[in-house]
Amino acid sequence: MNELFPYEERKNQREIMEQIRSVLEEEESFVYQAATGSGKTVCTLTAALDYAVKNGKKILYLTRTNSQQRQVLVELREIGDYYGLGLQGRNNTCLLAQEDEELKEGSAEELSKYCSDRKKEVRAALKEEREPKSCPYYAGLLDVDLDEIEMWFKENKPTVDETLDHCEKKEICPYELTKALIPEATVVTAPYIYFFMPFIRKQLLDWMNTEISELIVVVDEAHNLPNYARDLSTSEISKLGLERALKESKEFDDPLLQKNMNISDFCRLFKAIMADIAEEFVIEDDGLIPPSELRTELLHALSLNTNQLKGLIKDLKVQGEIVQEKRRDEKKLPRSYINSVASFLSSWFSIKREDYIKLVNGGENPSLEAFCLDPSNITSVLNECHSSIHQSATLEPLDEYRDSIGLPRDTKTKIYPSPFPSENKELLYVEGITTRYEELQRSGEMMDKLKKEILRISEEVDRNTVIFFPSYRLMKELTREIENNGKKLFFEEQGMDQPKLMETVNKFKEEGGVLFSVIGGRISEGMDFPGDQLEVAVVVGIPYPKPTARQKGLKHYYDMKFNKGWEYTVKAPAVRKILQATGRLIRSEEDVGVSVILDERAIHFKNYLEDLKLVENVSQSIESFFERKR
Repeated sequence: MNELFPYEERKNQREIMEQIRSVLEEEESFVYQAATGSGKTVCTLTAALDYAVKNGKKILYLTRTNSQQRQVLVELREIGDYYGLGLQGRNNTCLLAQEDEELKEGSAEELSKYCSDRKKEVRAALKEEREPKSCPYYAGLLDVDLDEIEMWFKENKPTVDETLDHCEKKEICPYELTKALIPEATVVTAPYIYFFMPFIRKQLLDWMNTEISELIVVVDEAHNLPNYARDLSTSEISKLGLERALKESKEFDDPLLQKNMNISDFCRLFKAIMADIAEEFVIEDDGLIPPSELRTELLHALSLNTNQLKGLIKDLKVQGEIVQEKRRDEKKLPRSYINSVASFLSSWFSIKREDYIKLVNGGENPSLEAFCLDPSNITSVLNECHSSIHQSATLEPLDEYRDSIGLPRDTKTKIYPSPFPSENKELLYVEGITTRYEELQRSGEMMDKLKKEILRISEEVDRNTVIFFPSYRLMKELTREIENNGKKLFFEEQGMDQPKLMETVNKFKEEGGVLFSVIGGRISEGMDFPGDQLEVAVVVGIPYPKPTARQKGLKHYYDMKFNKGWEYTVKAPAVRKILQATGRLIRSEEDVGVSVILDERAIHFKNYLEDLKLVENVSQSIESFFERKR
């Protein structure tokens, strides 16, 4: 293993690799936390490769973002002569989809059907010696020297972007090419969905030519997995979805269902029932509804019995499939909103388990949602693998993560201390300030204290600073009186699209000043600010989850299952958000910074917040720290 590691070893790295090697030999799993910049990717890859090559196993390295996937392949190049591939969905790697926005928006199932039709047409055209117009890239792949291409892949270990560029120049299909080359790869890196969506996992295992029991699965940025799995298991229909189904029905002559009801009339009725349910049950954001509420309302409005309602949903499904087939005949994406409505109703009425709750969400686009409380419905498949490695810089508390995704209680867990000098950072908090709801509601005094503190930091701290708020509403309220006193101010706005957000962040990095953002968003969780691009991070309040019906349902379920509802569903998410926001600062041995929590309740998190320090004057303490460092 030592000979594989491509760099000079740093603090904790040998211990991480030895622990991973140990759990692989025992065919167990390992959950660990290590700071960003500590080398998790290269350590995990080195240890897993050493074992996999010697024991005939394969590594599936799951990532959440393209940049993380790219990092896996970059580190693989450094480690040595091992074959690895990056895999992404058709909407990212189909060259036809790059030219067509509708295709780019397609689901995995829709694109799979569309691609299958185009491939059949190409093969038929070649057989009849006609020009294969339906997909020139698949035709190009059938005509290429695969051995030559495979040699290029093995030599270069390209990222997905590099694969796309190479295939575009050669006019061959990147997606189908990657599938063809996967069986020889020791390492495959892919998005979460490739393993946790059952029908896609089955395909992937076939492509890799392996059994799940022979697979070493690495889950990168693992703190995202529980919520990702819940979302994957959750079904939802919105007002907008029903309006699209209504419009689609009119495009296809508005077919009849049972009792001579047109699909458009059914969609209007469903939309009206959803609006009534939202009006009755939504409290602020959402509301818990009785499990039989929708069924009762539909049966009453339609004058049907339960079996007749099932028949109506079946008719709806058939009509949706007819739409899909017609779109396939027209060589379009086989999408049907009618089919989506039917699938939702079938799923909604079949759910009778205690690990689901039924919700109605409010707002301009109200929706009904069968929300999955238990991510282990999806993630427990990890226990069928040879081993799984779970890593993140913000995974505490580890027992909550382990239990939530269904790993055995004796799974090995470990938190590795930061490898960076402790004197390069400080973590401060204050007394007498809080965003506790009761305190903010009692009088305007607490709000005034918060405003003054934020204003003081903005004006007096001459460092690049990000201030994270628990919500856009509170951010707007607390920054209303802040003016530009020679210092540039930048604001993340609610609903800001990605290009606009990146423009704002890049201006902040280049010009300096104060960036106002929300905790738990794209800036606090996914963006890097190396060097002096960010030197002070302020967290306003403790980011406890809002007490919505969804949140209360989660808390109750975890109380019933683990007797730890508050610890697992309230405290744990708050800990991770604080760690993610304050973790923006120190990413290398040279980085220096101060984190501040503007809430006296920070003391309750002392077990998770290393060297938490109480101060009276935040601005003065920040300047004193940098004075000492200078």
